[in-house]
Amino acid sequence: MPNQPSNDHLKPKSITIPVLTTAQKEALVVEVGTLVMDTTLGKLSFCITARTTGAGAWEDVTSA
Repeated sequence: MPNQPSNDHLKPKSITIPVLTTAQKEALVVEVGTLVMDTTLGKLSFCITARTTGAGAWEDVTSA
């Protein structure tokens, strides 16, 4: 059909993940589930506890 609106914006093909050092990551105030690339470790990390002061727990994504 002619002049149909495109829904391409509803089908993302990639995401951008913040790239930080471990020191930068540890200083963040973030929500549980936040994902970052830790360049010091060379791994993806996600926040597993609420962080209100910049201190909390991160879990590194590793391969089996």
